[in-house]
Amino acid sequence: KLQFLYFIGHILAKMRISWLAKRWTSGVPKRTGTDFVVGRRVCVEWEDSDPLLRLRRRAKLRWVQSPEKILVVKKWKCASTTKAASFVITWLKARGLEVLVEESCVDDFPSLVVKGTKCNSSEQIDLVVVLGGDGTLLHASRLFSTRAHGPLPPCVTFGLGSLGFMANFSFDKWTAVMEKIIKTETHLHATLRTRLLCELKDQNQEVIHAQKVLNDLVVCQPTGSGGIGKFMLFIDNHYITLIEGDGVIVSTPSGSTGYNMSCGGAMVAPSVPAILLTPVAPSSLSFRPILINEQSVVEIVLPGKTRAKSAQGVCDGRRIPDLLPGHRVSVTTSKFPLPVINLQQLDHDWLDGITNKLKWNQRGASQSDDDYS
Repeated sequence: KLQFLYFIGHILAKMRISWLAKRWTSGVPKRTGTDFVVGRRVCVEWEDSDPLLRLRRRAKLRWVQSPEKILVVKKWKCASTTKAASFVITWLKARGLEVLVEESCVDDFPSLVVKGTKCNSSEQIDLVVVLGGDGTLLHASRLFSTRAHGPLPPCVTFGLGSLGFMANFSFDKWTAVMEKIIKTETHLHATLRTRLLCELKDQNQEVIHAQKVLNDLVVCQPTGSGGIGKFMLFIDNHYITLIEGDGVIVSTPSGSTGYNMSCGGAMVAPSVPAILLTPVAPSSLSFRPILINEQSVVEIVLPGKTRAKSAQGVCDGRRIPDLLPGHRVSVTTSKFPLPVINLQQLDHDWLDGITNKLKWNQRGASQSDDDYS
């Protein structure tokens, strides 16, 4: 009898160890393999070297099936960009691909037969081609910002704007780039750029407005209002501090090189899983920018007893309805990042961008850096 009980206990112990092992390894991204899907025709292999860290940002994309529907998003009211888009559309159609543009842009291509789209959830898009700068990329992300949208299609950006920090490809070589991208056997380096879901709620926690942002949310004093703004900051339902100043920026790593940087925030690589909190002209010298876990819930509340009648909310440069006393903006990380195709692997494009475009640590040195290498 004792031998039987020992045997049963041994079997149960092995089953529990097996269950714990499966639970530990479940959700861990594989070094190779296709354990995550982007869009409807693309699979992913993760480039981060240690799978136990569970980082899912830097990847290699591969087409499972050839792309069929391509959305072309161009810079608004720009003749040169419209001309460039005409070349791209003609090239894509000659290869049997269906080309879509925004409904508001159909009339810009009178000699081409293109279909307009509102980018709703029923429209299955395989690839987004962005022609412009960072603002155009933000606009492309905004097209997929409703709750109904699931995983976003991969996006390739050709720099035709003023700076194009997030535009990884030059338009001079666009045909070679597109030839490589649409091939099914090609592995494409990409970064899954974090987006934030921003929800404006009233006193009864009813959602008034919801929007996903690629760069940042700014909550600030209304233009022309006097006095110091006061906002309550909560993180994971825990009261943190009373923000006193012009406002606060809640930013993604992609947005760290924008308004966040101009207010003294750190530049953060887009593969880092973090949310940035940066004050705007705070009244306290000790109120410094911080980074928190991307899985945290950030809430900014306009106090009910504040003297201010309202506060402004701005998502990726676009105004949202004003906050009234007692209203709050809840910020969480969206489950659906924007896959941006890179020229190089890992964060090399971003590192080249901050040195070559933003001139990070560029100075007029009398002695070359090569002398120290």
